[in-house]
Amino acid sequence: MRSRAIEQSVASGMTRLACILGVLAMLAPVNTPGQALDLIQPYQRYADARARNDFVTAVDYGRQALEIAEARYGENSSEVVDSIERLAEVLALAGELAQAAVNYRRALAIRERELGSGHPDLIPIFEALTDIASQQQNFAEAESLLNRILGIERAIYGDQHDNVLATLNRLRNLYVLQDRLDDVARIDADIEAAMLVERGLDFEGPDVDRHRYGIDDGHATVRVFYGTNRARTGEVKAARFYGRERGDVELGYLDVSIPETHNYGELESQSRWSIYTYVLGDEAKKKRYVLLLKIEPLAEENFYAELHDHIQSSPSDDVFIFVHGYSASFEDAARRVAQLAYDLDFDGTPMMYSWPSQGTTAAYTVDEAAVQIGGRKMSRFIEDVVARSGADRIHLIAHSMGNRALIEALETFIARRKSAEPEKIFDQIVFTAPDVDRDYFVEVIENISRFAERVTLYASDNDVALQWSKIWHGAPRAGMAGETIVTSPGLDTIDMSAVEADMLGHSYFAASQGAIHDLFRLFWRGEPPRERCGMGESSNKQASFWLFNADNCKGTDLLEASVLLKRFGQGARARVKARIDALSERASESAKQEWLQILDRLDSLLAADDS
Repeated sequence: MRSRAIEQSVASGMTRLACILGVLAMLAPVNTPGQALDLIQPYQRYADARARNDFVTAVDYGRQALEIAEARYGENSSEVVDSIERLAEVLALAGELAQAAVNYRRALAIRERELGSGHPDLIPIFEALTDIASQQQNFAEAESLLNRILGIERAIYGDQHDNVLATLNRLRNLYVLQDRLDDVARIDADIEAAMLVERGLDFEGPDVDRHRYGIDDGHATVRVFYGTNRARTGEVKAARFYGRERGDVELGYLDVSIPETHNYGELESQSRWSIYTYVLGDEAKKKRYVLLLKIEPLAEENFYAELHDHIQSSPSDDVFIFVHGYSASFEDAARRVAQLAYDLDFDGTPMMYSWPSQGTTAAYTVDEAAVQIGGRKMSRFIEDVVARSGADRIHLIAHSMGNRALIEALETFIARRKSAEPEKIFDQIVFTAPDVDRDYFVEVIENISRFAERVTLYASDNDVALQWSKIWHGAPRAGMAGETIVTSPGLDTIDMSAVEADMLGHSYFAASQGAIHDLFRLFWRGEPPRERCGMGESSNKQASFWLFNADNCKGTDLLEASVLLKRFGQGARARVKARIDALSERASESAKQEWLQILDRLDSLLAADDS
C-alpha cells in the first residue's frame, strides 16, 4: 500500500518549470505580448543552457531573469521565488555553493512568510540547503536542516510514512559520514520499528504480495526490450549510451530499478548534483530512485530469440510497446515505460521504441523533423515483433508527439501488408495526449482502428502543452478535449480533463492512479468504456464521447484490489481477509484501514463481475 509522496527534489521541480517556460518561449512570437517576452527569453535560454549542462551560462541567464522579475514584481514578492530557486540551482551546479545557499535562504524566507514554517512546500528548499551544507562538510547545519524536514513530515504524515523513512535514511548516512555509530544504531532502530508497524508485517501471514516484479534488497528490476534509431554516443554509462543523433535501428534490452517505496504514478528521480546522492552509492540509490541500470544491445537474431524466450517464460504472452513523446531522452523513455509496467503489474513483456528526440524543450522543431523518420523505421520494428516474437496479444501506446511516430509506423505497416483485408493484429492501441493535427488524425484513425480489437484516445481540456501546440500550428490537436474533441467509428474517446497530472497537464496517462487503473483494465480485459471505472457518457454539439470521473477511481486501493483480483480471481477475497486477520497488534491504524479499503474495493469488483 502506498500514499502519494509529496517529496520532490528542487531539480525535478525546476525541470517541470523549465519545460513550461521552454514551450512558452518557443511559442511567444505567435501570440505573446511584448511585455512578457523580455522575461520569457532569458527563461528559455536558461532552460536550454541547463539542458546542455552549461551551468555557467545558465547562471548568467538566471540572473537576467531574476533582475527582470524583481523590477516587475518587487524584490521580496512571492512572484520572484521561482526565479531565485532556479538561479540557486545552477549556482550550486556551477560550484558556487555559498552564493547558491544565499539564494536558497532568500527563497526560504519568502516562502515561510507566505506559507508558515511548517508547510511541506518548504521541504525541497531544505533539501537543497542540506545538500550544500553536506558538500561544504558543515554537518551540524545539515543535521539541523534534516531534523526540520523530519519535524514537518512527522507532523503531517505520522512516524511511519515513506517520506519520514527516507529522511531518516538521509540522517543515518550523515551520521555514517561522521562515524557517529551510536546515532546510526538509534536511527536503524527507528527505521526498523516504523517499517514493522506501518506494513503490519507478520511473516507467518498469507502472501498477498501484489507485484509480478519481486522485491530484492529494497528494489525490483523491470526488463524492457527496445528498438531505437538513435545513434550511440560512445559512452558506456547506461544513461548516456544513446544520444540525440539519428542512426540505424538498434535492438536490445535494458533493466530499470523500481524502489520498494515507489508510489503509483511517481517517477522517483535523483538530483544530478546532490552530495546525498553521491554518498548513497549505487545499491542504496536503487532503494530510492527509478534508475536505468543496464543496456544490452543485441544483434537482430539474438534479439528476437531473447524476446521470444522472455515472452514464453512470462506469466502471459502479452506485449506492450511504448512510444515516448517530445523532449524525451532514451533514459527518460526507459524509466517511464518501466514505471508504467510496474504500476500496471504487467504480466507480459514491456517494450519501447525510442526515436531521436533532442531531450530539450528548446528543440521542438528539431523533434518534429525527427519523429516522422522515426515512425517509418519503427514500422519495420512493429512488423518483426508481430511476425517473430511469439506474442499472443500486442498492445501499442504512444504519448504526445510520439503518436505521430506510431501513426506513421502503422500506416506504413498496413500499406506493406499483402492482404488488403483488415484483421485484428493488435489488441489495444492507445493514443495518449496526441500532439497530432486533429484533421489528420480523423482522416487516418478509421483505417487504423480496423486492425485492432479496441482503439482508445485519451484527451484533455487542461493540457497546457497541447494548447500551446495549437497556437504554434494554428490548428487544434487530436489530444484536446472541449469543442474540438475527436470522435470516430471504431474509436473510444475518453475525456480525461478531470485527471490531475503534472504542471503541463500532459502526462496524466502515467502519473495518475485513476488513469493507470483504466490502462490496467484495458490491457487485462479489453473492456469497453461503459464497463470500466468512472466512465460516463457525455456529448457536445458535435459528438458523443466518454467522460472520466477521476474521483470515482482515485486512490491506490482500487488498483491494489484489481491486481489481486487478476492474480487470484475469486480467491483474492479470502487472501485479503486472512491478511487483515493476521495483522499484528503493532500494526498502525492506517495500515489496517488501507487493507480494509482494499477489501471493500475488492467486494465491489467481485459484485460487478457477478452481475
